[in-house]
Amino acid sequence: MSASQVRTAYRQLLKVQHKRFAGDAPVVLAAKEKTREEFESNRAVTDGKKIKKLLKHAADVELVIRSYVVQAPRNTDKNNTYNIKFTSEHALRDRHPIIIKSSLQGKDSKNEESK
Repeated sequence: MSASQVRTAYRQLLKVQHKRFAGDAPVVLAAKEKTREEFESNRAVTDGKKIKKLLKHAADVELVIRSYVVQAPRNTDKNNTYNIKFTSEHALRDRHPIIIKSSLQGKDSKNEESK
Protein backbone atom coordinates (compact mmCIF):
# COMPACT_ATOMS: atom_id res chain seq x y z
CA MET A 1 0.00 0.00 0.00
CA SER A 2 1.41 3.32 -0.98
CA ALA A 3 1.17 6.67 0.73
CA SER A 4 -0.47 8.02 -2.41
CA GLN A 5 -3.39 5.60 -1.98
CA VAL A 6 -3.88 6.86 1.58
CA ARG A 7 -3.72 10.50 0.44
CA THR A 8 -6.21 9.76 -2.34
CA ALA A 9 -8.66 8.14 0.10
CA TYR A 10 -8.28 11.11 2.47
CA ARG A 11 -8.88 13.63 -0.30
CA GLN A 12 -11.88 11.70 -1.63
CA LEU A 13 -13.49 11.76 1.81
CA LEU A 14 -12.90 15.50 2.21
CA LYS A 15 -14.25 16.15 -1.29
CA VAL A 16 -17.49 14.21 -0.77
CA GLN A 17 -18.01 15.78 2.67
CA HIS A 18 -17.55 19.27 1.25
CA LYS A 19 -20.02 18.49 -1.54
CA ARG A 20 -22.71 16.85 0.62
CA PHE A 21 -22.49 19.34 3.49
CA ALA A 22 -22.10 22.45 1.32
CA GLY A 23 -23.44 25.56 3.00
CA ASP A 24 -23.26 24.04 6.49
CA ALA A 25 -19.83 25.18 7.70
CA PRO A 26 -20.03 23.63 11.21
CA VAL A 27 -20.84 20.21 9.75
CA VAL A 28 -18.10 20.49 7.09
CA LEU A 29 -15.60 21.42 9.81
CA ALA A 30 -16.71 18.60 12.13
CA ALA A 31 -16.50 16.03 9.31
CA LYS A 32 -13.08 17.28 8.30
CA GLU A 33 -11.80 17.15 11.88
CA LYS A 34 -13.16 13.62 12.42
CA THR A 35 -11.61 12.41 9.16
CA ARG A 36 -8.24 13.90 10.07
CA GLU A 37 -8.46 12.41 13.57
CA GLU A 38 -9.17 8.94 12.17
CA PHE A 39 -6.36 9.10 9.62
CA GLU A 40 -3.91 10.47 12.20
CA SER A 41 -4.77 7.72 14.69
CA ASN A 42 -3.72 5.14 12.09
CA ARG A 43 -0.62 6.95 10.81
CA ALA A 44 1.78 4.44 12.40
CA VAL A 45 0.08 1.38 10.87
CA THR A 46 2.56 -0.48 8.66
CA ASP A 47 0.89 -3.85 8.20
CA GLY A 48 -0.26 -4.10 4.57
CA LYS A 49 -3.41 -6.08 5.43
CA LYS A 50 -4.43 -3.57 8.09
CA ILE A 51 -3.81 -0.64 5.70
CA LYS A 52 -5.86 -2.37 3.01
CA LYS A 53 -8.70 -2.87 5.52
CA LEU A 54 -8.53 0.80 6.56
CA LEU A 55 -8.58 1.95 2.92
CA LYS A 56 -11.62 -0.24 2.30
CA HIS A 57 -13.33 1.33 5.30
CA ALA A 58 -12.52 4.84 3.99
CA ALA A 59 -13.97 3.90 0.58
CA ASP A 60 -17.10 2.50 2.25
CA VAL A 61 -17.59 5.67 4.30
CA GLU A 62 -17.14 7.80 1.18
CA LEU A 63 -19.75 5.69 -0.63
CA VAL A 64 -22.26 6.00 2.22
CA ILE A 65 -21.85 9.77 2.39
CA ARG A 66 -22.12 10.12 -1.39
CA SER A 67 -25.06 7.73 -1.77
CA TYR A 68 -27.16 8.18 1.35
CA VAL A 69 -26.52 11.58 2.95
CA VAL A 70 -28.96 14.30 1.91
CA GLN A 71 -29.19 17.84 3.15
CA ALA A 72 -32.70 18.68 4.21
CA PRO A 73 -33.09 22.32 5.20
CA ARG A 74 -36.27 23.19 7.04
CA ASN A 75 -38.99 24.71 4.90
CA THR A 76 -39.73 28.04 6.58
CA ASP A 77 -43.17 28.55 5.04
CA LYS A 78 -44.53 25.11 5.98
CA ASN A 79 -44.59 23.77 9.52
CA ASN A 80 -42.32 20.75 10.17
CA THR A 81 -41.44 20.11 6.54
CA TYR A 82 -38.04 19.88 4.89
CA ASN A 83 -36.77 20.40 1.35
CA ILE A 84 -34.93 17.31 0.18
CA LYS A 85 -33.07 17.33 -3.12
CA PHE A 86 -31.81 14.01 -4.41
CA THR A 87 -29.14 13.78 -7.10
CA SER A 88 -28.29 11.04 -9.55
CA GLU A 89 -25.63 9.86 -7.08
CA HIS A 90 -28.13 9.05 -4.36
CA ALA A 91 -29.14 5.45 -3.85
CA LEU A 92 -32.74 4.95 -4.78
CA ARG A 93 -34.71 1.74 -4.53
CA ASP A 94 -37.20 1.25 -7.35
CA ARG A 95 -36.95 4.97 -8.09
CA HIS A 96 -38.03 5.80 -4.54
CA PRO A 97 -35.65 7.28 -2.00
CA ILE A 98 -34.45 5.20 0.88
CA ILE A 99 -35.61 7.16 3.93
CA ILE A 100 -33.65 6.74 7.13
CA LYS A 101 -35.23 8.32 10.17
CA SER A 102 -32.74 10.51 11.99
CA SER A 103 -32.34 10.45 15.75
CA LEU A 104 -32.52 14.24 15.56
CA GLN A 105 -36.11 14.13 14.34
CA GLY A 106 -37.37 13.13 17.75
CA LYS A 107 -35.28 15.80 19.45
CA ASP A 108 -36.60 18.50 17.09
CA SER A 109 -40.19 17.64 17.79
CA LYS A 110 -39.59 17.57 21.56
CA ASN A 111 -37.91 20.98 21.38
CA GLU A 112 -40.81 22.36 19.34
CA GLU A 113 -43.33 21.02 21.88
CA SER A 114 -41.53 22.66 24.80
CA LYS A 115 -41.62 26.14 23.18
